[in-house]
Amino acid sequence: MSSQLADFTARLLTRNGALVEHHHDEIVAVMPPALAAELDVAEYQRLAFDRRTAGPLALVVDYDSPLVERFGRVVETLGRIACAPSPPVALKAIDPEEVVTRAITLTNGIIRDCRAETGRARYVGFLVQFELLADERISGMTEVWVNHTTRSVPRLEGLVTRLLSSREGTADATAEVAASDDVRGIVADAWATGGAVARGQVENRLHDAIASLRRRRERDFTRLREYYEAIDEEIRRRARRALMKKDEAAVKAETSRLEATAQAFRGRVAELVDRYRVRVRLEPLAATICTLPVHHVTARIFRRSASRTIAVAWNVIDRALELPACDGCGTGVSTATLCDDRVHLLCSRCQGDCETCGRSYCRACHTRCPRQHR
Repeated sequence: MSSQLADFTARLLTRNGALVEHHHDEIVAVMPPALAAELDVAEYQRLAFDRRTAGPLALVVDYDSPLVERFGRVVETLGRIACAPSPPVALKAIDPEEVVTRAITLTNGIIRDCRAETGRARYVGFLVQFELLADERISGMTEVWVNHTTRSVPRLEGLVTRLLSSREGTADATAEVAASDDVRGIVADAWATGGAVARGQVENRLHDAIASLRRRRERDFTRLREYYEAIDEEIRRRARRALMKKDEAAVKAETSRLEATAQAFRGRVAELVDRYRVRVRLEPLAATICTLPVHHVTARIFRRSASRTIAVAWNVIDRALELPACDGCGTGVSTATLCDDRVHLLCSRCQGDCETCGRSYCRACHTRCPRQHR
């Protein structure tokens, strides 16, 4: 029995007014007429989640079932944001200097004055659907968490399932967040960092697929180029022979063939580029908000004579310091470079070299290279 799918089905039906009972490896549901019509099932329906043990009157449900597709109609009417209770965990004492220096490496600066104090932090988790569109389609899901209080990037994959599996305290959690805050505003603000983190995760997951597409594109381009180069060389050979014979009509005809061949080559290259064009789409499907006990950790980072304070958190779920967000792109960064002007904390891409002049510059300070290019 698929326990997760069965649990989801029971919760969804109950949430929409059905009476649900578990019976061995099946569930029995008595549904309101409107819900049964929406799902195209009987008002009294037995549902099984293991084909091998399904009874004769049970409807077998798996992730490829049409019923699961129809669940989407019902899910669309529900909210996309959940406020979940904090799991029962306790903080342990930490050495702030040790956890900071172990988690963060500066390539051109130093870290001093590390301090920690206990408190609570608000976390926003996103379930993100991604889709790669090229000559093949690849899709999947990823889970991203953001510490909304410190804007650091924790590693909490799987926490959504853990939080939502808790059936107690949800009302208190909702009240805790919604009493004085704009929930939608919190989620939108957190997505500014969460979106960047999701893009980084998806790029890593799709690295092999994109590399395969790139290799196939280069292979097809090499074949295409060799094919048209052979045609071009043959036409040029005939043109040289016509020139030697001073046959102007033949030279003109071969010249026209050369131009037509070049135009055909450019058209085929454009088709090849379009065929292997890669588009990656991200769509946040749902968000979960919860608060966790943390150690609020502050540290002073120094670059030459300039310095600034950064704030991150040590949380009880992964028992590690959360990565500070890059000031340029928002992704979590463990090895960082500091910019000379404003001590921005940067990943390798946001403190990279200019493609035109080779000068390194901060992407948080400048949207493009500050040097004038001629």
